[in-house]
Amino acid sequence: MALVQYTFLESSMGMIAVISRDDKIVGLDIRREDVYQAKKRLSAQYPDAIESDKSFRTVRLLLNSYLKGEAVDFDVEIDISDESPFTRRVLDELRRIPFGEVRSYGAIGKQLGYPMAARAVGQAVRRNPIPIIIPCHRVIREDGSLGGFSLGKEIKKGLLRLEGILDFVNETAPL
Repeated sequence: MALVQYTFLESSMGMIAVISRDDKIVGLDIRREDVYQAKKRLSAQYPDAIESDKSFRTVRLLLNSYLKGEAVDFDVEIDISDESPFTRRVLDELRRIPFGEVRSYGAIGKQLGYPMAARAVGQAVRRNPIPIIIPCHRVIREDGSLGGFSLGKEIKKGLLRLEGILDFVNETAPL
């Protein structure tokens, strides 16, 4: 049986929960809730999971640095094996987007050899189980508008602001 562990980090954006399975990150979530609510939610989702700060030491340090606005290479082991092959390719491509830069859904599709797959890329990005570490917030629409974000547009804006690129995103473009 797989060992599932989790930890929490309090941040200005909300409570961050990081989940691992067999020492590989499988999930990251940010919610405006207290630790009690977060533990209750995670216990329902992962009944056999155990809380552990020790096994998340590296990812905690990286997230803290990132949330201070530092360029961070999230060189941590992840597990996205539950995703489809196309989604894994898209998520792998997202990890190549440097801190402080954005790409459009269409540009990612072209990079992967699917020039007409912006919508499919958008669906794959939406399924990202590990936001921030897999920086789906760095993906915007072709017209420069934000596009969607599984954790909400305010968090997406906050992450882009943190990276110094929100001013380059067209927040007024039609959705």
